[in-house]
Amino acid sequence: MAAVVERRIDDCRDREQQQEQRPTPRPAHGPKIPRYRLAVFVGSGSFYVLVSLGAAAFAVGVTWLVLRFTPLHPPFDFGAVDALITIVYGILLAILVLFASDHYTRAIDHADQESTALNAMYKSAGILPAATRDQLQHTIVCYAREKIALEWPALRKSDGSGSPVVFARTRQLNAEVEAIVRAHREDLTVQTLFQSNLQRATARQLMLDDSRPELPPPLWFVVLLGIAIVVFLLAVRYWHEPPQLAAALVVSLLLLCSMVVALAELDRPFASTIGLKPRAMESVLTSVVQSSNVAPSVLAPCAPPP
Repeated sequence: MAAVVERRIDDCRDREQQQEQRPTPRPAHGPKIPRYRLAVFVGSGSFYVLVSLGAAAFAVGVTWLVLRFTPLHPPFDFGAVDALITIVYGILLAILVLFASDHYTRAIDHADQESTALNAMYKSAGILPAATRDQLQHTIVCYAREKIALEWPALRKSDGSGSPVVFARTRQLNAEVEAIVRAHREDLTVQTLFQSNLQRATARQLMLDDSRPELPPPLWFVVLLGIAIVVFLLAVRYWHEPPQLAAALVVSLLLLCSMVVALAELDRPFASTIGLKPRAMESVLTSVVQSSNVAPSVLAPCAPPP
């Protein structure tokens, strides 16, 4: 049993160290706030809407060049081509939306799992001696506070970097849990505490991974290329009928841009306009504050982690 506990402790420590040592982009010198806002905007729904409109404008320009400098003249019959593109492109967009929705749902689940595990750790610490209990519960409270105040904004950058302060607090939390496990190897409640800490670490690592977009650039290129092709076919068909052309472009672009916004927002679970909020972690803090027997030291201001 002791060997198994030691091995699990080492595995937990190795996982946290590998997570912290991941290479992350280092910002260059310059104003931080504008750079942060640019990082949030690039890859957002608004960004891809602008790119989509640019692709549509490019397609209209290509249409003018084709009709101006080639012997092709309307009317054109693209019935079979229109049907093929509509079916293939519609299936592609549906698959991508499902893929992005799954990404968003997984991010919600992992955020809930981290909060649930942290709450279980706080409750499991209640059976420990008073001094050990208060110290561990205070560290858990500090972890929750820093997760909300520091790491959640870092997740909005969508680069999986996380907060250095939370990494340091995690090392402190692991060290305290490991010391308790070594002192109470046969206690089942302490084993529950240890397992909850492993679940918390796993859920946090998955959350950092979830913050990164999962749709690769080649897929975005295909989506934007499809928009350009649709606009080109519409423009060629209705070029000499401006009212019909304007109506067709407005309706088509509204629908296509809506799909693009949905893809972009769902693929960035923490940075989008529908980005996740730390409500589950806030609920953990609320339950701690409302506890009737909590020691004052547990809710004391947090010192910087060692």
